[in-house]
Amino acid sequence: MINNQYEIKYIIIQVFLTLFIAFIPIYFYLDASYENKQIKDKMDLKNYASLLISKIDSFEKENSEIFYYPRSNIFTSAIFDKNNKEIFSLLEKIDNQQTFFFEDFKKITNKLCYKEYLNSNIFEAKSLIVCKEDDNSEVIYNAIILLLIVSFFIFLSSFFIIKQSIEPYRRLNQYLDEFLKDAMHELKTPIGVARINVDMLQLRLKNDKNILRIKSALKNMTVIYEDLEYYMQQNAVKDEKRDIDFSSFLEKRVDFFNDLAIAKQINFHRFIEQNITINFNEIELYRIIDNNLSNAIKYSKDSSNITVTLTKESNHIKLIFKDEGVGIKDISTIFQRYYRGDKITGGFGIGLSIVKNICTKNSINIEVKSKINEGTTFIYIF
Repeated sequence: MINNQYEIKYIIIQVFLTLFIAFIPIYFYLDASYENKQIKDKMDLKNYASLLISKIDSFEKENSEIFYYPRSNIFTSAIFDKNNKEIFSLLEKIDNQQTFFFEDFKKITNKLCYKEYLNSNIFEAKSLIVCKEDDNSEVIYNAIILLLIVSFFIFLSSFFIIKQSIEPYRRLNQYLDEFLKDAMHELKTPIGVARINVDMLQLRLKNDKNILRIKSALKNMTVIYEDLEYYMQQNAVKDEKRDIDFSSFLEKRVDFFNDLAIAKQINFHRFIEQNITINFNEIELYRIIDNNLSNAIKYSKDSSNITVTLTKESNHIKLIFKDEGVGIKDISTIFQRYYRGDKITGGFGIGLSIVKNICTKNSINIEVKSKINEGTTFIYIF
């Protein structure tokens, strides 16, 4: 079943891709907004300069003794004589080189300044400089608002589009999941019944080869069934660990696979150190051991040997499975899902993928050694 987590991931990817494409017109919009602001600021500076000039001109006509120099919360200004000497200034202390030697407009530190030359006047002022804070916060604020609005609508549209597009696949996956769960449930009973009846037949017929083959085939089916069951329910498996007698547990699993080995005249050699305990999830330990024993038998030659070793050292436990089988050509691919070393004798190719996931989850180191036509050794260090 498609998980909501994946839906959200695809929606986010879609949003980022769309935003990346939308960034081009947004960039031009911001560039135009910045240009418009610059034009507006220049017009404001010119208008304020005109206001100051008219104030100076009107003072000369008024014949007043005191000139009240206009002040503003937005603009600062100053008038200078022909030698660029300050007559009156409301400007902050700015380097004269920056203040005097420019024409029309110039950006000085964080201010935009405008310079205008004056006609003859009572103050003998030659030039007027008007400055204003070059504040782009409004443009930035508008850009953020625009980006948030565009992102919101893209997210909503992407959410509904992706929801609608994946809905048929979600339903199909749900149907397949339910079908497989029902099929697995229905398979469990007949496999169990078949194994019980084969065990009863074996008591009567003793070491009949046909019975042994049926029994080994049923055990192979059991391993495949349990792999599929674990694979389908692995997200729902509770991580319940308990103390397990590893030595006894391994002995019982080797005994379980003994009929499979007998069918191919394979001998088990056990070097299992006693009284080794481990705190582990029992289902996951089944999957590690069963998959390795099943593969060792499956890919071993007839009348060969399989060695199972369990030892405990100072700070770790070592579990080893060694066979005299066909060997592995490319060790790097064996843990990939659906990889099958032999398409004739192989199963679904999920067994070692499950083992790898369990080992990664529990920080178990895996070492694999193999030689073609000589055999393979799997080493698990807990």
